[in-house]
Amino acid sequence: MDPCQGLRYVQRNIVPLNGPPVAPSPPLGTDAILTVTALSAVGATGYGTLAPAMAELAAAYQVSETAVGLLQGVIAVPGIVLTVALGGLSDRLGRGRVALACLLLFSVAGTACALVDSFGTAVALRTVQGIGFAGLLTIPPTVIGETLTGAARQRGLAVNTFVLTTASTVGPMAGGAVASLGDPRAAFWLYALGALLVPGTVRVLGLGPGRRATGDHRSAKLLADLRQTGELRTVIGALTLTTVVIGLMTAATAAMLPLALDRVFEVPLAARGLLVGLGNVGSLAASAALALLAGRTADRHVARIGLGLCAASLLLTAAAAAVWVVAVAVVLLGVGVGCAYNASVHAVSRQPVDGRGMLIGAWSASSRLGQSTGPAVGAVLVGTVGPMAAFSVGGAAAVVALVALTVVGRRR
Repeated sequence: MDPCQGLRYVQRNIVPLNGPPVAPSPPLGTDAILTVTALSAVGATGYGTLAPAMAELAAAYQVSETAVGLLQGVIAVPGIVLTVALGGLSDRLGRGRVALACLLLFSVAGTACALVDSFGTAVALRTVQGIGFAGLLTIPPTVIGETLTGAARQRGLAVNTFVLTTASTVGPMAGGAVASLGDPRAAFWLYALGALLVPGTVRVLGLGPGRRATGDHRSAKLLADLRQTGELRTVIGALTLTTVVIGLMTAATAAMLPLALDRVFEVPLAARGLLVGLGNVGSLAASAALALLAGRTADRHVARIGLGLCAASLLLTAAAAAVWVVAVAVVLLGVGVGCAYNASVHAVSRQPVDGRGMLIGAWSASSRLGQSTGPAVGAVLVGTVGPMAAFSVGGAAAVVALVALTVVGRRR
């Protein structure tokens, strides 16, 4: 897929959202879409960049492999609580103001981790970085969701996922390469690159105000709107699906896979980064396919296919006797997660409600919940049953989720 072709399609199909704009800004063109999706890309590097160096970071900080999972997962914790608030703030203060603040927090706090030797201080800085992380992954789909409609929205969201997944693919590779040069904490310097987007963020999103507050409490009004349209169950299902698939992905790629590659297959650090990144290659393929098929796929079918692939890939990894089998399974896992992720974000973003930033924030919070719990659960499973058996547990969980999704879908 040619990403520029997809972006040009997005540009041609931009239409204004009914109702007052969130912030006064010119219509989004290709350059603006690139800037918005670049914010997603920067945010995406916050999570997987450290994954290949988990064992080395544990040694550098003199903590256990179970404890070092906290350094990986804690960046997602603020998003569980704050993404809804950040989305609401972007509704009221303007997308550009919130995006700029989150970008600066992400870059400064993340880079500062390279300068500290204390594990506790590094965890605290990663927590602060997580505030910016939450906003950077919330604002772009909000802007796309309120600017595009129909198949154009579905394609725009798939392009956004394609771009952020590209960054997620490059992140572990770059992090593993930099960490292998000496001190693994040097990988934190990569977060300084986010500062390069400050001028573009101000230029494209502006620093204008958002909507004025209404008399109704925004969260109560949002729930009332969803009940009135009969879409509340759809949204709840999409949020749950996001938590499950992101939890499975991060448990596998941020904890179980790196430790399995180190202990079972004895793969060198730099090569571990390449293998971890293969999951994102699969997600890229899924996003590209869904962008091309926009308007011709039902979210519920895409979600079921995604969960099925997640289950199959995790069980295949558990039975793998060679690294190449693991590589194939990781790609399949990425395809499955990419399908389910795109289906869920589209199901949420298409809702015709006021306070779209708050709604996308709730979806982002569900993703952060999966990201924060996945690595910790994965590390605990590895410590309890071993790395390969941990994949069996993950596969069984995916099967249960698929059955539940199918049963609930038939009852509707």
